[in-house]
Amino acid sequence: MRIKIAPILNLVENSEKLKPLTNRRPVASLPFGCRYRLIDFPFSSLTGIEASSAALFIAGSGHSLYDHIRSGATWGLESSVGGGVFTHSHINLKAELADTELYTGNYYDDHYHFVSRSNADYVLLMGSSMLSNIQLDSLVRFHEKKESDATVIYKKIKRKDVRKDSTHTSLIMSENDSERIAGLHSLDELTDEEEAVLLNMEMMILDKETFLNHLYSARQQQKDVTVKNLIQFSLDADKTVFGYEYTGYLKVIEDINSYYQANMDMLNEDNFNALFYRANPVLTKPKNSAPTYYGKKSEINNVQFANDCEIYGKVQNSIIFRKVNIAEGAEVNNSIIMQDSYVEEDAYLNYVILDKHVYVKKGARLEGTPENPIVVAKDSIIYAEGEIEKGE
Repeated sequence: MRIKIAPILNLVENSEKLKPLTNRRPVASLPFGCRYRLIDFPFSSLTGIEASSAALFIAGSGHSLYDHIRSGATWGLESSVGGGVFTHSHINLKAELADTELYTGNYYDDHYHFVSRSNADYVLLMGSSMLSNIQLDSLVRFHEKKESDATVIYKKIKRKDVRKDSTHTSLIMSENDSERIAGLHSLDELTDEEEAVLLNMEMMILDKETFLNHLYSARQQQKDVTVKNLIQFSLDADKTVFGYEYTGYLKVIEDINSYYQANMDMLNEDNFNALFYRANPVLTKPKNSAPTYYGKKSEINNVQFANDCEIYGKVQNSIIFRKVNIAEGAEVNNSIIMQDSYVEEDAYLNYVILDKHVYVKKGARLEGTPENPIVVAKDSIIYAEGEIEKGE
């Protein structure tokens, strides 16, 4: 039996520190782990509660996201009875035009119509930058057992696990009840690197009526519909707000380094199993093609490959996406190579992220560091002399 939830995905994460990978795609569309995108993880969580619909609010263009999601059938979101994926793009642009005659939509009305017209008891808010695999049915059971007005997912981490200038928040628990939320801290106020914090994972479930009341408050105060703001609205209204602890794999994707490290984490079997097999199976849009071919002189060590690649050179400690060709004599170490990239003979790549459709010419050499991998934009060409002809 379906749990009656209206899921809202706030895909408005700040993408500045992830450029050039986010030049023309939202954070939710970032490729991950050979064949997935970040959006696959919250969407796959929805399959655990058999959600039939979801509303997406996207900061900029959603073209790459729409191409990946299509009808939502992969995640069971294609339904002839009230289901489907409802998308709202260019939220940032609409906010800038809100007081002009050019703007005809309404951010708050879009939320209201989706929730009020749904046959749901609860509203769920999620994002895509908290890489995790949540069992939402367990969250719902916790929420109902506590008879909570709102429940927020958090994970206990060290302050050093996120950026010093992170915009995220930490939960403050009540002195009388360690599971009840009393307030929020901005992480930039906390400077002790080893200090334990209860990271607000920007995931929240609340009763439908409570959400609609908070939506009215957000509209009156001209505030975004975010978990942070909804927590504060709940506390101001003397609502009961509980914290639900998540203990699985988590990586906060907020810059190039965290994105790189999250992919490299998947080369560790424990991390891979914790993310992909601890809870719901992670689903993605299927693409059927030939298996990867390994040449007789290829050397492979600790690498994940997608399908349809041709590998003739040396590759180690790397993540290789679909349709990548690595020529004989080429060497790729500690790198992420995205779809349709080609590495010619005698090229050398170490601590490098190549976006889609990058061509590496014969003898080219690029070497970054674990903390600062070199990122090459989509459709670029890398020449032997070190020159990079930039794409997007």
